[in-house]
Amino acid sequence: MSGLPGWEATERVLESGGFESRQRVLLPEPAVEPSESGARWLGVTYWQAVDGFTRSSVRATWREEGGRLRLLGGATLLKFGPPGLQYGDEAVSCRYAIEGGLLALRAGGSVTLAQRAEGEQHEISVTVEEYLPRLAARAGAPWWAGTVYAKGQSPFHAAVSRRYFQLLVQGRGA
Repeated sequence: MSGLPGWEATERVLESGGFESRQRVLLPEPAVEPSESGARWLGVTYWQAVDGFTRSSVRATWREEGGRLRLLGGATLLKFGPPGLQYGDEAVSCRYAIEGGLLALRAGGSVTLAQRAEGEQHEISVTVEEYLPRLAARAGAPWWAGTVYAKGQSPFHAAVSRRYFQLLVQGRGA
């Protein structure tokens, strides 16, 4: 990916039927400070990336009990638990449990936004674990059943991650 050093993206289907995806970049300097504020800012910047990439057609709304991604202010695409913040000298992260929504077959999995020291550089990553997308193919389904996920939701997620990394590289996440 041009403009984003160390860009890597991986995706795989787990034996459980869940999906795991990871996008990452390498930066010469940390994007956020190793503090609660830095961990929280990783999350805030990610939701800003969703809003900016979709031109506000998908918005994140948050309350104390968690958040929702809503389509044009209406349908809940994904529902999340409150942010789980971790921070220290080697790593800073903000993790959201996936609690349901139209795009999830059921509650389960998580989205983790993290910054980790990697040698002289700093890895910024977006990791989705054990997510069971409603639009993905299921065991025994026709070969084309996962096309909507493969051609729509999965590339959308990677594009939002690129936008997120760009915001952090530009210093808008600090």
